Amino acid sequence: MTDLHAKPALTTIEVRKPADGTVLGEVAIDAPEAVAAKAAELRLYQPEWEALGPNRRKGWLLAFQDWILDNSERIAELVQAESGKATAEASLEPVMSADLVAYWARNAADFLAEGHPKPHTPLMKVKRLTTVHRPYPVVGLIIPWNFPFMNAVIDGVPALAAGAALLVKPSEVTPLCGAEFAKGWAEIGAPPVVGLVNGYAETGAAVIANSDYVQFTGSTATGRKVAMACADRMIPYSLELGGKDPAIVLADADIERAANGIAWAGMVNSGQACVSVERVYVEAPVYDEFVAKLTDKVSRLRQGDDDDRFRVDVGAMATAAQRDKVARHVDDAVAGARG
Repeated sequence: MTDLHAKPALTTIEVRKPADGTVLGEVAIDAPEAVAAKAAELRLYQPEWEALGPNRRKGWLLAFQDWILDNSERIAELVQAESGKATAEASLEPVMSADLVAYWARNAADFLAEGHPKPHTPLMKVKRLTTVHRPYPVVGLIIPWNFPFMNAVIDGVPALAAGAALLVKPSEVTPLCGAEFAKGWAEIGAPPVVGLVNGYAETGAAVIANSDYVQFTGSTATGRKVAMACADRMIPYSLELGGKDPAIVLADADIERAANGIAWAGMVNSGQACVSVERVYVEAPVYDEFVAKLTDKVSRLRQGDDDDRFRVDVGAMATAAQRDKVARHVDDAVAGARG
């Protein structure tokens, strides 16, 4: 008997532009067995990558930096279209990413150098101590949509510099930027130690099941699930989660400067950043002046779809869920003020 209420299993993710719903492309969803196969493939190449040592890996990382700079305009356009950012903000991602790659490439050898700590007890005086740094073979990255290219660089390049292989799962909202990261690594001819998988929660769970270390950036609710899954496997993990980031304005502050800074910190990337200012505490003597200045500055910001015809200060919200969440916060704030 056919179940008329059953939904067919999705095999692809349709990627749409947040600003107007335009279809940008689609990616195939990787089932758990495909994720396991990708991880197994990475394990074949990781020992050779590690054996290169930091100085030879540096050459590949700097080649990747060159690729990012050579393709920065296209990367920025993709980030803008897929995430809804303002063009000025999207343009920062490739530039900042290139700088981060150079930092890790040029410092990895020092960071990974053997150490010889001095014994701290008489019992150990007869011993020679050496610390040796070894990478986790496969590092799983589950990255968010708010900085879809740069987050792959922030979390992935240090692991590559250390000699690890990467199993990358971008957000299902911005998979094209994740694909661009993997594409760049492949195009420079680097060893195949970057693997890309796409999907929803099931794919993310498979990444955890097939990694030796997991770096997750995203919501606190999902972060708890990641922590429990990693703890169940007894593998290490790192979580970068959201916060409530307050700003404090004291009575002796430069109110003009404070209003400028808080307007930027609250509105950059449409407020969709883990460090975005979400609340402001203002001392009573300057409260009215601050609110007036901040209101004026925010009211003059241009918001919407950013392209060559219309430069905006604040881009579109990345998802309908984000838009609806912000709308609820605004409604609650207005209701509270009237109450």
